[in-house]
Amino acid sequence: MRTFAIAGLAGAIAASLPISLAVPSVLLAVAMLAAVGYHHSADVDPGVTTEFALVATTLLGAYAVSEPEMAAALGTVLLVLLYAKTALHRFARTVITQRELADLLTLAVAALLVWPAIPDRSVGPLQAWNLHTLWLVVLLVMVTGNAGHLAARWLGDRIGLPLTGLFSGFASSVATIATMAARVHAKHSPASGAAAAALLSNVATLVQMALLVAAIDIPLLRSLAAPIAVGLLVTVGWAVFWMLRDKTPVRAEEENASSSINWRAAIGFGLWTAALLLVAAVSREWFGAAAVTAVALFGALADVHAATAAIATQAAGGTLARPMAGALVVLALSVNTLTKVVVATSGGKVFAGQVAAGLLSALAASCAAFWIAA
Repeated sequence: MRTFAIAGLAGAIAASLPISLAVPSVLLAVAMLAAVGYHHSADVDPGVTTEFALVATTLLGAYAVSEPEMAAALGTVLLVLLYAKTALHRFARTVITQRELADLLTLAVAALLVWPAIPDRSVGPLQAWNLHTLWLVVLLVMVTGNAGHLAARWLGDRIGLPLTGLFSGFASSVATIATMAARVHAKHSPASGAAAAALLSNVATLVQMALLVAAIDIPLLRSLAAPIAVGLLVTVGWAVFWMLRDKTPVRAEEENASSSINWRAAIGFGLWTAALLLVAAVSREWFGAAAVTAVALFGALADVHAATAAIATQAAGGTLARPMAGALVVLALSVNTLTKVVVATSGGKVFAGQVAAGLLSALAASCAAFWIAA
């Protein structure tokens, strides 16, 4: 402990000196001392964690002179990593498999290296595509599939999949349904459990719609409160029904050497989204600026929240009457629901039928509630 404290203090002193090479010199000296120490202890402990931690502590000491808050935060992370040695080793050896670790590293590269490197601007015909956004869509499918795999293996299909569906739905319900359909098609999950997960992702859609409308135009939310509430109740009811119908034993999914990342489903969904965006761009070009609502409904094929935001914004600005705005939001929900049903067909007749029963009955209930309230 004293060695680490002295190393950090040496780094701070070096950074405070008006000598340009003070920090590199101290860092080199500490690295050489760490190398000598490792040479003497390698037979007993071949790991180099302590030596790297000593060098990192020296750097943190130097960094603390100019950025004390960030240095304190990084020091806390370093301390946690050192303290959690046993837990991390147990996690890597017993909780997660080699294949799963490789998949997580693949996701990290796709999210932290590839995604930031993709330009965030519109390209292609009619500037219809933003490759940065499209790669995010692909990432969502990959992450959802990986999360579903881990949850199913650790908690079992009857518990893990529905939870995955609910939380992944806040990112993209359509992508979640596509992922669940791919799992059923590959026989990685039973149809009933995956259908419950798909329906719970629709719960996330409805909750987000309510929050979005509330943030933009509270009066519009009053006319949509009943349809959204009824849709939530019906969707949850169907999800619980399919969970109870699932007779799969509550046991963790066995280890599988295959990857949990379904590249075919992820890339395919990204291409499908790109096609829908092109359709929306062509519609805008043909109908002109006056057809913002029509374009929003086209956009609802892939993302109902964008359509809802566009309609609510017009209602809040007074360019669209609220009764008409409420009807258009329900119409956008209908369009998006049909998209989800079409996506569910890739999981087979049984899965598609179960998902369609829940989604269409919830949509019918929402439409009826809106008609009665109007």
